[in-house]
Amino acid sequence: MSLMDIRSVTLVLFIVIPLCSASLETALTFQVPARKEQCFYEDVQENHEIELDFQVVDGGDLDIDFQAYDSSLKRIAVNRRESYGTHTFTVKESGVYKFCFSNKFSKLTSKTVFMDVYVDDGVYTDDKESVDDASLHSGFTSLNKQVDNIKNQLFKTQVQLQLSKAQRNKDQKIQNSNKIRVDRWSMVQCVFMILMATVQVYLLKQLFKEDKSAKRQAKI
Repeated sequence: MSLMDIRSVTLVLFIVIPLCSASLETALTFQVPARKEQCFYEDVQENHEIELDFQVVDGGDLDIDFQAYDSSLKRIAVNRRESYGTHTFTVKESGVYKFCFSNKFSKLTSKTVFMDVYVDDGVYTDDKESVDDASLHSGFTSLNKQVDNIKNQLFKTQVQLQLSKAQRNKDQKIQNSNKIRVDRWSMVQCVFMILMATVQVYLLKQLFKEDKSAKRQAKI
């Protein structure tokens, strides 16, 4: 494929994607304090699809409680003290969906959570006038499906990259925490060894002093 063809395909993709998709994606990182719960709300329409991913990246044992509710406040998903989770919901009734992250089981430690929410209407929309030519219409329909498939694959790749980044940050924090613990324990051991060496030297000196005193008394 020539450079001209690549530019043409890129131009077509950038033009067609806004016409074919009305999807919405939200990614954010937030903190849930100890003994608290934080909820998020998403207003979605019927027949839309929601994809939600979350991961605890910092705090305590890296776990959180998660619950999802539909527009009638019926619980549709739950995770208990999990480090990460992935859920997909098909909206059967329009309304506000509720997603809650609870850290009430933790008495002291707050948790940092990464969340990604993707809402897809699954409907192709095009504001241009309809084309009478059936073959051309079929060609555009096929192109729309291909572009939508590419869009979904790109979104999944983006989510995986974000989750990988969050996982890397979590591993880095664990590594730093372990390093601090090892350094502190090493310092305690060093202080203990120095203290023991000082006590042993002192005891040996006292022992030699007692021997000298005993010898002097014996001579006298």
